[in-house]
Amino acid sequence: MLLHPTPKKLSASGRQSPKPQSLSLQADQQLSSRFRAALQTLDLPLPPSSGDCPLQLSTSSPVHGYRLRITPSSITLEAESEQLAYHGLVTLRQVLAQEENHLPELEIEDWPDLENRGYMLDISRCKVPTMATLFELVDQLASLKFNQLQLYTEHAFAYRNHEEVWADASPITAEEIQELDLYCYHRYIELVPNQNTFGHMERWLKHSAYRHLAECPEGFEHPLAGRKSCGSTLKPNAESLAFVSELFDELLPNFRSRQCNIGGDEPWELGQGWSREQVAQQGKQRVYLDHLLKICRNVGNRGYVSQFWGDIILEQPELAAELPGETVGLLWGYEADHPFAQQCQAFQQAGKAFYVVPGTSTWNAIGGRLGNALPNIRRAARNAIQHEGLGLLLTDWGDSGHHQSSLTSLLPLLYAAGVSWGLADNMEPDLDTVATKLIHGNLLPRHTNALRQLSAAGEVFQEPLPNATWLNKLLFATERELPEIVAKLNETELLAAQEILDTIALETDDSWQDRDLLGACQLLRHACAKGLATIRKQTVPALPFEQVEEFRNNWLLRNRPGGLEEAADNLAKAD
Repeated sequence: MLLHPTPKKLSASGRQSPKPQSLSLQADQQLSSRFRAALQTLDLPLPPSSGDCPLQLSTSSPVHGYRLRITPSSITLEAESEQLAYHGLVTLRQVLAQEENHLPELEIEDWPDLENRGYMLDISRCKVPTMATLFELVDQLASLKFNQLQLYTEHAFAYRNHEEVWADASPITAEEIQELDLYCYHRYIELVPNQNTFGHMERWLKHSAYRHLAECPEGFEHPLAGRKSCGSTLKPNAESLAFVSELFDELLPNFRSRQCNIGGDEPWELGQGWSREQVAQQGKQRVYLDHLLKICRNVGNRGYVSQFWGDIILEQPELAAELPGETVGLLWGYEADHPFAQQCQAFQQAGKAFYVVPGTSTWNAIGGRLGNALPNIRRAARNAIQHEGLGLLLTDWGDSGHHQSSLTSLLPLLYAAGVSWGLADNMEPDLDTVATKLIHGNLLPRHTNALRQLSAAGEVFQEPLPNATWLNKLLFATERELPEIVAKLNETELLAAQEILDTIALETDDSWQDRDLLGACQLLRHACAKGLATIRKQTVPALPFEQVEEFRNNWLLRNRPGGLEEAADNLAKAD
């Protein structure tokens, strides 16, 4: 039985065939150099062959899918396209990985429920991975049949004329994007350019050279976070459009993709400054859409299809009818009960393309929130399929400094791969077993167990907290903020969380996985200690210096130094 994703049709005789020592490749058509390069990435035993078990590639296949047959004398793969053939070979690799000496005789017919299955990693909230880490991520995505990757960017691309903005960020360079793009290409993954172009531009607008582009250059009152000292939203005018166009000039030529995620979410202060009169007369959504359409036209004139975050348009869904024909709305929501059904229906009725966008639920949650992530992803996939969405894009944010380990995203990543490929057969998979078989980098049962327990410790609290956990909130709370927080908690809950954390068993073998998870466990234990001390009216313990240093060291094992000081300072400032 295949581990993941479960195929649509599987027939097996129960008989076993000898496992071939090598495979030869025969095809009824000339294979592209891309496909031949992709074969080498799969680590299948390919030519030279003993001739005992030839691998045949045929175009006589299920529509939008592939057919894989294993008999004593041959392995035959029929696929509609080279990309689907690649996915069929990924399935074959899964079969080979599970069988030590023999192969099952079987026939598989398989195809994806959703054509586009993407993952988006935030690289603009302090943490920018090394190239080695990014290559490992791409290999992981390819092994799970994802076919799209985005790196969420605000300021973390090394634009030639804007060094002031990215100087401390260890940004991705144009040369690195080109290298990563080629790496993705040979694994049938589309690397989609991603650059926010409206809201979330505070990393730019805090600098004096860019303040003139801000809707509110002197700052604004954020509805969730209070007073902000600089703007975060570009004013919707020609000057901002020219600025964004300059960014596109430099960014887009580094990608093969003909799509571009232009962002556009959460322009918090729109209508509070430069556009106040315009918004008062026309409404926020109208002003927003008019500016967004101009950005889309800029992208369209370059031959690209725009993706954009759909939150503002969904406030007035009838405006979606004005979007250009190929524009793709990204319908995001990160809680288990997010109303994907209503949002998908609104875009479907408007005749507009969309992706559903759930999240890993790992940001603002050192240990993750599996109890929220899995139903959130499942609901998103179900509604994308029901309402004929183009795909699913799993987002992995780094709010507040990206303090969580990348390991906390692995189980949500596996689950998203399953339900976006085959929802009905992957509703309740054995993620722990799948993780130890299919995750690159020697993930062991003790790691998946620790991931479960880290998440469980944050989910013992009765009062729900959206987009975060109470333990994370306690960890970053100052002594002045603690009483208000613990007033909503109780000692029993904190003791229960502490007990779960105390059962986590990790080795001290110095593997990065153990170090990352042990560091997360120590931070959450400290959060419990702060909460309990506050409830008991005892002295609140300070975060040990050694834990901050361990955080720094673990960060540098897989990520660039840019942003580390900001993230580490956030930890230290809480005490």
